[in-house]
Amino acid sequence: MICGLPQFRRFSRRFLLSSSALAADYDVEVGAETGAGKDAGVLRCVFDRLCAVPLPALGLKASIYVSRKEPGLADVSLYGDDPSCCYFTEASDSIDVDSAKPVSRVPFFRGARARGGLFIQNECAGTLFLRFRFLRDKI
Repeated sequence: MICGLPQFRRFSRRFLLSSSALAADYDVEVGAETGAGKDAGVLRCVFDRLCAVPLPALGLKASIYVSRKEPGLADVSLYGDDPSCCYFTEASDSIDVDSAKPVSRVPFFRGARARGGLFIQNECAGTLFLRFRFLRDKI
């Protein structure tokens, strides 16, 4: 089931992205599962900087921000080639994820952004998986 809690599997494909000018503070594994398939990547990230990985097989890009002051909370956004994708619960553009959890499973939706007091019910598009690994000497 795409928006339920599917079994978490090892990602079939991994990318390691890093900036040679900056030392990494944490790694995050990102995977997405939709009706069109699966894609995954690994990000090497720096606190207080936006970190992004493309998931080209699905036409998605995940962006993650973790503050050095609050490393237990990650701000996650997901963008898609389709203008109606991607929103999270309550039709929001981003979601806060507990980076201390072994694996975070976050359903994402296709539809419209939340506006004012309107109730928006979007269609489930898939599930985003996140797993964080902090480099111990950095926090």
